[in-house]
Amino acid sequence: MNMDFYRDALDHRNLSEELHRTPWWDSLMHNDRFKNALERNYHARLQLGETSYLKKLLRSESERQSFIEQVYHPSPDQLATPDED
Repeated sequence: MNMDFYRDALDHRNLSEELHRTPWWDSLMHNDRFKNALERNYHARLQLGETSYLKKLLRSESERQSFIEQVYHPSPDQLATPDED
């Protein structure tokens, strides 16, 4: 396999762990309304799988606010269908 794949996977894991340790993420995960909205929002969950997007969330307050808005107010095509869950 390509070494870039492994490097990206490791970077993603490290960034994901860093995000999950932030007070911002912790407060969101204690909000049942947000967790339910995130579970239904397929597009937002896909974005969290991208290393570059995690970097943006960790570095930018405006990106975090945009993410929250996107989770709470998704367009209909961003919502998961039963087959996608």
